Amino acid sequence: MKNILTISVLVLGILFSAAFGSFQVFANRCGDVTKEVLRLHIPANSDSEEDQQIKLSLRDFVLERFGGELSDCGTLEIAERRAEELIPEIERECTEFLLDNGFSYGAKAELTTMYFTTREYDRLILPAGEYRALRITLGSGEGHNWWCVIFPQLCLPAVSEPISADENAENVLDAFGKPQKITVKFAVFEWFQSIFG
Repeated sequence: MKNILTISVLVLGILFSAAFGSFQVFANRCGDVTKEVLRLHIPANSDSEEDQQIKLSLRDFVLERFGGELSDCGTLEIAERRAEELIPEIERECTEFLLDNGFSYGAKAELTTMYFTTREYDRLILPAGEYRALRITLGSGEGHNWWCVIFPQLCLPAVSEPISADENAENVLDAFGKPQKITVKFAVFEWFQSIFG
């Protein structure tokens, strides 16, 4: 009986080590992807129908006006520098856009690091983690938000207009596509982060 228990513990230990080793490789890949993308995050003023609608209209405006300048950068560092340079202009033009559409609460733009949970987006599942984000807060920012990946170019300028992914985007998609097993791994990764984070 003692031998069976010892063998069982050894087998479980070997299985756990193998699984954890594989999981560690996956966790490292998750950490890598958080360092390769710049997200666009737009919290609405509130959850009223009007505030949610203007959030989506402003999203389209921002992607049309600034999306190309940010997605055409060769690296995340260059994209971040460009976003930092554009912040005063983004904030001013977003505030003007809101005013032109009858909203007086304004917009605040900033480049920040923020935590995102695992999210599914178009052909991509992004792992939970700390990401760099260009955040444009509308008014109080207490409403539901909208987000996408602005570098590499994965944002959709409008719901009905898919965008062709550039080479950097294809690399991210290759690393984190949407097979079912990936979703389970992300859930486990997020759980480990919450415990050992």
